[in-house]
Formats: sequence, C-alpha cells, structure tokens
Amino acid sequence: MLKNLYIKNFILIDSINLQFNDGFSVFTGETGAGKSIFIDGISILTGSKMTTSMIKQGCNKAIIEGEFSLTDEIKEKLNEAGFDDETLIISREINQEGKSSTRVNQRACSVSFIKDLLSDYVDIHCQHDNQYLLNNKYHLDLLDKYCSNDSLLQQVNSLYKQYMQLQNEYDKLNNTTFSLAQLEIIKYQLDELENANLSNMNEDEEISKQLKEFASLEKNQKIIDQLYDLFESDDGIISKLYQFNKLADNLSNFDSIKEEIHNILDCYYAINDDFDSIKSKMKESVIDENTLNELNERLYLLQRLKRKYNTSLAGLIQLKNQLKQQLQQYDDRELILDQLSKKIEIAKQSYLEKANLLHDIRCNKSNELSEKIMEQLKDLSLPNAVFKVDINADQLTNKGIDRVEFLISMNKGVSLSPLNKVASGGELSRLMLGLKVIFANLQGSKLVIFDEIDTGVSGKVAFNIGVKMAQLSKDIQVFAVTHLSSVSACGKYHYLISKDSNDTTTTSNIVLLDKQQRIQQLAILSSSNITQSSLSAAEELLAKGQAIC
Repeated sequence: MLKNLYIKNFILIDSINLQFNDGFSVFTGETGAGKSIFIDGISILTGSKMTTSMIKQGCNKAIIEGEFSLTDEIKEKLNEAGFDDETLIISREINQEGKSSTRVNQRACSVSFIKDLLSDYVDIHCQHDNQYLLNNKYHLDLLDKYCSNDSLLQQVNSLYKQYMQLQNEYDKLNNTTFSLAQLEIIKYQLDELENANLSNMNEDEEISKQLKEFASLEKNQKIIDQLYDLFESDDGIISKLYQFNKLADNLSNFDSIKEEIHNILDCYYAINDDFDSIKSKMKESVIDENTLNELNERLYLLQRLKRKYNTSLAGLIQLKNQLKQQLQQYDDRELILDQLSKKIEIAKQSYLEKANLLHDIRCNKSNELSEKIMEQLKDLSLPNAVFKVDINADQLTNKGIDRVEFLISMNKGVSLSPLNKVASGGELSRLMLGLKVIFANLQGSKLVIFDEIDTGVSGKVAFNIGVKMAQLSKDIQVFAVTHLSSVSACGKYHYLISKDSNDTTTTSNIVLLDKQQRIQQLAILSSSNITQSSLSAAEELLAKGQAIC
C-alpha cells in the first residue's frame, strides 16, 4: 500500500504531506480543485513522464515522493538491483532546466526500474482507459492466473521451445539450396581453410610473440659475441683461470694460503660449469634463417586469411566448421531432413500432450470464473449481464494452443461481444470494477485507484459501486476519486481536495475529514448546499455506508 505521499511545487500544489492507511479512501472536491493532479502525482511515482510544465508557477523545481509497503516480490527486485530492501521510498523531481532525477531509497535509478518495480503494484483506472482488462491480448494471462497454472505453463513453454528449435532447424535446411557455382565457392573456401591447418585460435599471437623474442635476440647478438670472446679467447677469462690453476699446482710450502688457493680453484670449476650452461641455453635460443622464414610465412598466411574473410582466427576456425557442416548437410540432406522430421513429430506430441491438459484446465476453470464475475456484476445492478470466457484451441504458442477473449452482454437479447465494445460509460465502469474485484489480487496489485469511474451512475447503482470498492479494499488498498455522495459514504477515510485563489496564484490542498466534516461534505455532494435536512440525510447515508462496509 501507499503509506505516505509528499508533493511540493507540483502544478497547483504548494506542499502536501499525507499519511495513508489500508482500506478504502475516497477523495472528493469541486471541479477544477485538483483531483486529477493528485492522481497524476501518484502516476509519476510509478514511472509516468515528468515535465517542466508540471512545476508550479514561480518555483524552481517540483518534488514528488512516496513510501510504499514492501512485498516479497518487491524485496526480491530490490535485492537483485543492489538496493536496500528495508523500505521502499521513491522520489522524483525536475527543475526548470529540465534536469530530472529518480531515486529509490535515496539512491539514483532509472525510470524504467521503478516502472518494473511497481508495474503490478499500483493499478490506476480511469473511465474508458485502454488498460489490460479491456485488451484481449491479456485475457489468456488473466485466465491462467485464475487457474494457477504456473508449473504447467513452464512445461508447455519449455516443450514449445524444443519443438520450435527443431522446426526452425528443419526449415532452414529445407530452404537452403546451393547452385553449382555456390557449391564450388564453398568447397574452395573449405579447402583453403583446411589446408591452412587451423586449430589454435591464438596461433597468430604466439607467432608474433616468438618473432619479437627472436628480434630481441638478434639485436643483442653483438653483446653475446663479446661475452663469448671474454670467456673463450686465448686471453679470455677461462684461459686466465686455467693458467692460474696450473701455476698454483706448482706452489709448495705455502700452507697459509692453501685454503684460499683451493677456493679460487673451486670458483674456476663453478665458473666453467656456468659458462657451459650459458652456451647451451643460448644455442637453444638461436634461430636459424629457415625457421625464421617459416614463421614469417605462416604469420603472413594467417593475416591474409583474416583480412580476406574479415574475421579473427577464432572466426576462421568457426567458418571452417560451418562450411564443413553445410557440405555435409547438403550431401546428407534427405537423411538429415528425415531424422529431423521424426524428432519434430515427437517434440510436437510431447508439447500437445501438456498443451491439451492446459486447455482442459482452462475450459473447466473458465466456467467457474464466468459465474464469479456475473455474481459481481449482479451486485453492481447488472442482473442481466452475461460474461463468457471464449476459448479457441486453434494455435500453437509458448502458452499453449488456446486463444482467449472475454465476452460480455449487458442486456437480454444482446449478443456477446468483446469487452471494449461496451458502449455505456456507466456499464463499463461497473464491469471494470467487477473484474478488478476478481483479478486485482491475482495481478499482485496492492493499490487500486479509481478516477471518477462512477460517472454516469447514481442512486442505488452508485451505492452498490461504493460497497463493491469497500469489499475490494479488505484485501487491497483502494483510492477512489468521486463526485458521488453514495460512493463517498462507503469510504473508510474521506479526503477533501480544495483550491484557494487570489489575484496571482491558485493553490490546491488535500485534507483528511473528521466525521462531522464528512457529513457536511456529503450534504454538499448530495444537494449542493448545507441545510438541516441535507445534513440529516448525509448523516444517515454515512451511517448506512459505514454499517454495510
């Protein structure tokens, strides 16, 4: 439910801060007082467009903020998006430069996010609006929600995807034909790619790395040659150490330096071993001219193929496999088509088995749904209304084989027709209210707003509408903008929307009425003035509405 609404500098509203409770709240006021502005503010919280024209004249920016109670579904969406899930406070504002901001729990977010967040949470219904209940493309989903078919629907959806995947594969192969020239091109390309022995998708990068290393070795070759000369020349390090070794062997009677001589000799052997290891490793790193040419030629081939086919090495490997598959499918075309055809038939039968089960459930539950809706319409003074769920099993979709449309006849002798063909505004309003009593909970709605849908009705019918809204509010928070005293009397809470004007500005305001104020407002709604008799009638009407609701 909507717990709190704060609006500042919005069209005619200076500033309001309203606390709401669950149940049925009614909003009344004279024409032009700003009742639609109040609904527009809530609509903006659910993602409607906010423009600079909505900023109250003379103000810098408009602000709308609302706090909603949390549901498990809302918590899950908040968690998935990384938002705090302890509260749900949505804030929107726009300044004169057109810069707007949208926040959830004080963190910036996109408008599309709050649209998704509250898509089923808030249901705003205005007379004659083109909403989901009137649109037959939603009727199948509404029936399934009533049937609680989620598990079976998932199975049907999965089986349909498997069936369509096989069918698409069959159609693609069946519709694929190659001319002799095309076949020659495919064979030529395949031969070219296979002859290139493509297997390693990183081969070009590895060759480039090798060539860079070899280039670095070649650049340092002079230094390497100098190192060899220092060690191996006739006057080099190894030769000098060898001479030292020979001379040291001839020393005698010098026990005091014997240990040092021994250490130098050990160093000689260690240096000699390390130098041999260096030479061995350098020989491994040296590349001959033939190997270098082979690497350059290989890299050139790979680069040429990548340019020719405008793809990466991984793409070339994938293309090679695709060409091979095309030729294989072409050669084994009839065999593969026959195998696919058998798989398609098996997949189709598996799908139809579940889809027919789904169809039977829908047919059985549709009669129950029709009866419940006609009970609602009877309560709304439409005793002759006939409602029918029309089901035609004539298609294959991911939702089954059924096309569903809700049909209605309001009067005896009148044939059934689609909901959006109902002409009378008063009848349509009652029909929509009856449907919402059934479907609002199924849709997951937590706040349903009726904006003057009682236009065109009066007397007993109007009172019955108020009673029905009050019944709906036992499960869902209900707001109703109305001009009828009979509907207003059924509200648990009554808010008055008024406006004040002076020479320069007009301001709208919303206040919660106490019991005495409600009686006065009901008297005004009923007779346009306050007299003792109108107050008595209003008090009686309020008592009746509160007692029944």
